[in-house]
Parts: sequence; C-alpha cells; structure tokens
Amino acid sequence: MDDNYDIDLRTILRDNPELRIERDDYDFNVTTNLGARIDKEETLSRYRKFEGEGKPAHLYLHVPLCSYICHYCNYVKTRYSGKDETLLDRWTKALLAESKEYLHLAPWLRKARIESIYFGGGTAALLQERHLRQLMEHIRENYSLTEDCEITLEGNPDNFDEKKIDTAIELGYNRFSVGIQSLDDRILKFVGRGHNAETAVKAVKELVRTGFPVNVDYILGMPFQTVHSVAREIGALVALETPQISIYRLRNADRVGLGLDIGQRSAWNMPEISKTLDRRGVFPTLDEIYSMRSVLMRLLSEHGYCPAPAAWWSRSGVYPDGISATPRNKWQNMDSMIAFGPGAYGWLTGGRKDIIQTHNTTNISDYLYLIENLKDIPLSHGRYVAGKEAIATALGFIFKAYQKLDVRKIKERFHVDILNEEPYREVLFALVEKGFLHFSPEDTYFTPTLAGEAFHEEIVHVYFKQWLGSLNPSQFQLATS
Repeated sequence: MDDNYDIDLRTILRDNPELRIERDDYDFNVTTNLGARIDKEETLSRYRKFEGEGKPAHLYLHVPLCSYICHYCNYVKTRYSGKDETLLDRWTKALLAESKEYLHLAPWLRKARIESIYFGGGTAALLQERHLRQLMEHIRENYSLTEDCEITLEGNPDNFDEKKIDTAIELGYNRFSVGIQSLDDRILKFVGRGHNAETAVKAVKELVRTGFPVNVDYILGMPFQTVHSVAREIGALVALETPQISIYRLRNADRVGLGLDIGQRSAWNMPEISKTLDRRGVFPTLDEIYSMRSVLMRLLSEHGYCPAPAAWWSRSGVYPDGISATPRNKWQNMDSMIAFGPGAYGWLTGGRKDIIQTHNTTNISDYLYLIENLKDIPLSHGRYVAGKEAIATALGFIFKAYQKLDVRKIKERFHVDILNEEPYREVLFALVEKGFLHFSPEDTYFTPTLAGEAFHEEIVHVYFKQWLGSLNPSQFQLATS
C-alpha cells in the first residue's frame, strides 16, 4: 500500500465526476443486486446441498432492537423502551429458533469452520447477560468455532458500562464495536441519538481498558460538521488510544425506493423532511466532506493508524495479520457468511465460482410470525450469482478489504486471467491510471491506493458492480469520459 497520506480528495473528485455521488443517492453496500433472483424454495434447496463442511465461515446475528431510532438509520430495527425484558427473551428465542431450523435443514453447518462471529443490529448489546449466555452456549454447542474465533459485540455508548463489558468478556466476547457517530452534543441531539459526548468518551475508555480490540464508528457528512470539528473529534479518539476508528460517509439513500434487497426507510428519506433539511442548509457539501476525509487520513496516519479494510483505520499492532477476522472472512477471502435475524443477508461461497446470496424478510412482524407460529425459516429470497457477475463481486470485496488483489488466486478460483482478458484488464488499468490501484508486475498484484481507499464504495459501485457486473460499455465510457 502507498504511504502518501497528503492527498487532496476534492481534486480527485473533480477529475473523476463518475464518483460524485450526492448524499441522497449514496447507499452502497457489500451485498450485490447482480445475479438472478431466486425464490425461497430454490434458495433453501441450494443451501441444503451446499458443501460447506470444513470450510471457513462468518456467523452474523442481527438483533433488531434499539432504545432510540436515529433519523438517518435505514437498518432493520424497532424501538425497545427498555421496560419489558420479555421482548429481549422473545428475540433471543427467535434467533435460536432460526439457527435450529437451519441446522436441521443443512447439517454441514455444524462442521463449517466458524472463524468470526458478529452480534449486530439494531443494538445487540441491549441483550442482558442471560440472553447473551443462551446465544453463546447454543453457538458453542452446535457450531465448530476455531480456537482463535473473533467474537464481536456491537452496541451504543450507553450500553457499555463496566458490568456489561466484564460480563461479555466472561462469556467469550473478544472484540467490541461501539457507535458513537459524533462527539458533538448538538449533532447527537439533532440526529436523535440517546447519548451525549461525555457518555461516548466514558464508554470508549472502559472498552479500551480491556486490552481487546475495540472499534469506534464515526460518520462524516453529519449536520453542522466542519473540517475543524471532525479533526478535533478524531483527535480526541486518537488521544484515548482507540484501537480502531471506522469512518463512514452518511448514507441517506432510500433503500426501499431504490428497490434494494436490504433495509428500511429512514426519517430523512421522507421527501418533505429531506427538502426541509436542504432548505436549512445543515449538511456539509460533498467537497467539504472529502476535505474532512483528507484531513482525517493525514491525522490518523500521523498517529500510526492504517486502513484495513477500507474505512476501518487501526492502530499498528492491533491485529497481528493487519486486519481483523470479520473483514478477512467477509470480504478479503469472501468466505461464507451465515446470517440470522430480520433483514439479515448472507452468502455461501466456499471457494466456489458461484455465490448463493440469502435475504431474510425485512418485515419484523412477518419474521416473528414465521418463526413463532409456522416454525418456518424467515427467508424472503436469494440470488444466484455466477460467471462475470461473481467475478465482479469478488473483486469488489477484495477492494473493500483494502488488500492485495492476487491475479493468480483469481485465476485459480474463476479460471479467468484478469490481467489479460477483457473487460477486466481495461477496468483494472483504468483504475491504475486514475491512481486508485497500484500494479506490481513482478508479483502480479493489484493493491488499492489511499485514494482508492477514500473512494472505495463509489469505485466498487461504479467500476466493479456497474461496469464489470453489467458489462455495459456505454455506461463505462460515460463514467470515464
């Protein structure tokens, strides 16, 4: 990877207008809408027959409960008042029931190599000790975890007090992710967060004291942000010796309106609310957002942080391999991801040339009805991705992971020479020419540059998914003209 952190991202954005994606159109995700949509029955048939025994996999559990709903959030969730723990009991039972249905359907799941587990949401850390214990006991009894399995618990600052952290560690959690999003109380109140900056700082301190890897989520593009304010806030996180800081751009696209397979509408997706916010001029411009990112890249690098995967900046030495197990499984190696919960999506790969992508229903009521009354798997549909679309997906995942793209490994897996065959060669060397990839001919590696890291989601969307995935030459010519 290159080490020139002094990059003017606004100039790069001006010279590459295809990457200029405004706030209300910005909602990129690692899942793909490529491939043929397949119904529930066919997806489950392919799932049952999949040969996943002994192969690496990632396990994801989605807890769709939040004690407050942020105005920008388009994840699948519902509000939990915190007064009735029977709701936590209900969701724990539902996740356990879904897992049991899949274990019955596909016995190979018991012998897949689970190298990483992520409890997300929603707010997984809302679960109490007995719920987390039930889930962990079920997982250990029914799945084959590696000795060094990375197990992450995600939550908000107000979920991570000393007692909750110590309990989680006792249960086997060895990585934490906390969404602070901002350290500005004005912003936190405006976007509907239920904590303040003081609570966030306290939670980060408590988590850092454990000595385990800790990730802190931070969002660029929030209302009222300036270059100086975000630099000050990231500087505060650096001073706390935060092990990992993930910097995301605000996503405000209407996932439902765009026909995507994931998520719900956020409050800010509503046209009248969006127009009102625009009239008030509360959001930074796209150029301002990338000025912020330029400053943060330089600030983080000066304090020993490096991106791995893209957007996840880690202090040197936090991860022995330079990248945590979760992105290594999900993106770098594109191992299978087994996903449970409403709106959860996953995929089965196992080193094959094709991908079976799974999508649970995003309707929370439907999910519970299927699980509790019909004893049925709450799958909505799947996608079967093969050929050029599967290759495009794999290349996008590796780029997202901010890892070396090994031409030989791609050839072994897909029987395609991306170095010499079109359209792969054209696209990859276009990215080299633009400064988003570096090519090492002696090693036959393509490696993302820091400019590529800064625009990784836009590049994956435009160059890998749209161009390589759709194979639309006119679209590519338009994007690069």
